[in-house]
Amino acid sequence: MKSDAYADMIRSAQRRPEFWRVFVILGGGLAVGLFATPLFFLTLGSADPALHAITVDPSGQPRVGVTPGGLFVVLSGFAILIVVTVMLAERLTARTLRDITGPSPLMRSDFWVTLKWMIGLLAVMLILPWGADTQVVDAQYDIGQWLFWVPFALIGLMAQVLAEELFFRGYLQTQITGATKSYAFGILGSAFLFGVGHVSPVVDGVAGYFPVVWAICFGVVAGDLTARSGSIGPAVALHLVNNFAAMMFAPHKDVLSGFGMWVSSADLGGLYSDPLIILHEFLFLAVTWLVARVAIRR
Repeated sequence: MKSDAYADMIRSAQRRPEFWRVFVILGGGLAVGLFATPLFFLTLGSADPALHAITVDPSGQPRVGVTPGGLFVVLSGFAILIVVTVMLAERLTARTLRDITGPSPLMRSDFWVTLKWMIGLLAVMLILPWGADTQVVDAQYDIGQWLFWVPFALIGLMAQVLAEELFFRGYLQTQITGATKSYAFGILGSAFLFGVGHVSPVVDGVAGYFPVVWAICFGVVAGDLTARSGSIGPAVALHLVNNFAAMMFAPHKDVLSGFGMWVSSADLGGLYSDPLIILHEFLFLAVTWLVARVAIRR
């Protein structure tokens, strides 16, 4: 089901629907990831060692965002993508910010209602007895220290998820739809590109495909919610809670763990190839999609 507001977003994309513009958009996003963001990391890291986004462990393996300052730099760096997305939309495709977010009142209301439902779902998931292996989880902060970092984490996470949803769902998905006149191709195409951006640098072999496939499925869910609601509000809320849970409780010690209350030392290759864990992750994603649909009543 597509909303009238989403149809308006697609009509704005059809002002300049040429498919070559999609490749320019992708080039802009790639330039941010390959050049602007690393330069941002280097500049802040050289100003203060506590702000190093990427460090190297004694074995020579890179570690990304493993300190509070480093992780905040990683997340806040996504603000560059927000600026570039808005500039590309205006200058390349004659689209305003409203055209790629949906109507502001709708976006705000759907964001807040979805956020409430997602927080409720997360609370239920946290109190259920999952039988986790506590031997591979170590405490990193006490509750007071962790709460101190939560506001910084929320600011950084909001920059990250807003940038990704604005670029992939609000802009790229609607622009592909406008160029191809296919809602399905817009959702699937942007979801695939979103997944490709989640290639894991720390997992080899078949297990390395799991983050990519999961991210593609997440992109489909977020894209569907955007089409149903007519704004990126629900997708931003879903993405925010998902990333908060992943980074704030027990992230892997070598990847984006700077704000985690605990850190996991589990073998990611083993986790990503465990059929039960894979099934759990995809079932939970399906549940979050259904709950978000209930929240926005579409």
